[in-house]
Amino acid sequence: MIDPQFLKQVELFSEMNEDDFSRIMLVARERVYPKGATLFLEDEPGDCMFIIVKGAVKVYTLSPEGREKTIAILSRGDCLGEMAVLDGRPRSASAEAIEETRAVIITRDDFRQVLLASPRTMLKVIELLSQRLRAVDRHIEYLALKDASARLASFLLALAERHGRPLDGKGHKIDIKLTHQELASLAGISRETATRLINQFQDAGLIETSGGWLVILDFKRLSMLAG
Repeated sequence: MIDPQFLKQVELFSEMNEDDFSRIMLVARERVYPKGATLFLEDEPGDCMFIIVKGAVKVYTLSPEGREKTIAILSRGDCLGEMAVLDGRPRSASAEAIEETRAVIITRDDFRQVLLASPRTMLKVIELLSQRLRAVDRHIEYLALKDASARLASFLLALAERHGRPLDGKGHKIDIKLTHQELASLAGISRETATRLINQFQDAGLIETSGGWLVILDFKRLSMLAG
C-alpha cells in the first residue's frame, strides 16, 4: 500500500494541492524489484516514471564496446525515468536495483495529465531537471579535470552527502553497499585503480570498510584530496 505521507515529502510533489495529490494517489502503483532486477533499459520507450520508496538503484549507460558507466546512485525519495516520460523519447540510460527496492510507478499518460492540471508541479519538474543538468555538468568536470585519486574522493564525498548517516563519534556510514566496480564506474577509473585507492585511503585513515560498507572517517582530509 502506498504511503501518502511519504509521497507528500517527495520534492516533486511537495507543493502539490490536495486535488492534484489525490489524482496521483489514484493512479500510482507500487512494485518491488529484487536485487539485480532491471527497472528499465536504455533506448526502450519511456512509458512510466519511478519514485524510490526503499532500496537503491544504479543508473548507467553502456558504451558501444559494452562497457558500463554508472551515472548515479539513487535511493529513498529520488525520482527516475521522468525525462523520457516528459519528452516521449527513448530512455537515455538503464536502471538496475542494487539492493531489494520498492518503488512507486506512475505512467506517462497519468503523469502528463497531472502536469497539465498543476502548473506548480510543472515548475517543480523544471527545477528538478535543472538540478539534474547541473549535477551532470559537475560529473563531467570531475571526470575531465581531476586525477583518479581526486575523482574517487569527490564521489565518495558525494555519496556520503546523499546517502550517509553519522555514526556515534566515528564518521559517516554510506548506507548503500557498492562494489569496487561500481565505485570505479562512478569515478571513471578501472576497478584495479579503485581497489588500490580504497586501500590507500584506508591506510591513511580517511575511510574504513567493513562487510561491504564504507565509512568516511575524515571529511576534511578527503575534501582536500578531492580538490
